[in-house]
Amino acid sequence: MPHQTHDNLNWNEMSIQDILKLAIADEEEARDYYRHAADLTGNMHTRRVLISLADMEQEHADTLRKELEELLLQRDLETGIAD
Repeated sequence: MPHQTHDNLNWNEMSIQDILKLAIADEEEARDYYRHAADLTGNMHTRRVLISLADMEQEHADTLRKELEELLLQRDLETGIAD
């Protein structure tokens, strides 16, 4: 599984929403990496640790997604777009 790098990004031009979206993608990539490794290992202890790490990465992604949703809702409320 290739790992994406962010060396070519202009962080000064990114919004907080862009950064959160990127962070969510990174957490999901890490989750998938650990799940894939868990599927490949024959050691049950290692598998449990990898699944636990995958679950943590999912929790991170969920937390970031919630933060993004709250930011977008706040933006919509401030601009009068929300119902």
